[in-house]
Amino acid sequence: MKMKKLISGLTAFAVTAALSAGASAADWSKAGYADDDPDTVKIISADENGITFTAKSDGSPCKARITLIDVLENPEDVSRIYSGSWTVTYTGLSSLSGTDIGWMGGGTYCATGNSAGYGLSPNAYDENSKAVWEDSQSVTDSFKWLLSSKVPKDAATAEFVFMDWSGQPLVSNGITVSITDFKLLDKEGNEIPQKPFGGEEEAPAEEETTEEKHVMNFARPAKNDTEETTEAAEEEVTEETAETEAEVTEPAPAPEPDSRSVPVKTGNTSAAGIALVMAIAGASAFAAKKKQ
Repeated sequence: MKMKKLISGLTAFAVTAALSAGASAADWSKAGYADDDPDTVKIISADENGITFTAKSDGSPCKARITLIDVLENPEDVSRIYSGSWTVTYTGLSSLSGTDIGWMGGGTYCATGNSAGYGLSPNAYDENSKAVWEDSQSVTDSFKWLLSSKVPKDAATAEFVFMDWSGQPLVSNGITVSITDFKLLDKEGNEIPQKPFGGEEEAPAEEETTEEKHVMNFARPAKNDTEETTEAAEEEVTEETAETEAEVTEPAPAPEPDSRSVPVKTGNTSAAGIALVMAIAGASAFAAKKKQ
């Protein structure tokens, strides 16, 4: 029983920790392309932290889209939103070093208007006035809905479109864009709860029969059974046998002498032996006896 309680406690803790860890992560698995056009973006990956994407080809649009119905834990919270922010990270920029490319950037369409927008520049220029880019650079983008008329009424149609506006050759240079740390705030600055990544999932049902199976099969323990489980099974058998012996207190009457019969031993000793055989055969016989 101690082992079972310990396993149950650990299972409950693991489920609670998993739900707590994902409680503030948007369901980025629902992110896709914008403008009903699959050529606007190539989604590379999505996890509890955000999405990573790039263009389909050099010079083509680069727009990743998600709606607030896939972000908000409670869709009705859309009416509470006042502002928001997120981190935009470009990776692979070192491929632009030695070129004349001196700007990367973009912005976001936030359901009813545009974000503040963002821009990245090289950290330095070489002796030939060519750009020197760090491979990964990050910047923050944000928005505010200052007018109540700008606040969306329906989370299912409130779309956010994250865009690169640089028009640079992202694909041939292996450059990707990531959106992370996405936060939505109310007027008081409180963060509005978001869905766990991947949507709501039911906690796996706890296996109640595993330990019981080990106890009932004590005559043939599995190779992987622990010593503690085997000892617990043996203790249960001993207790059950003792209970059976306590029930059989009266000696069985001796049969009438019969020249055709074989002498039968009577008394507590032989009754205990029979009870032990019955206990090993299974507990069901004793359960039936107690009901009578």
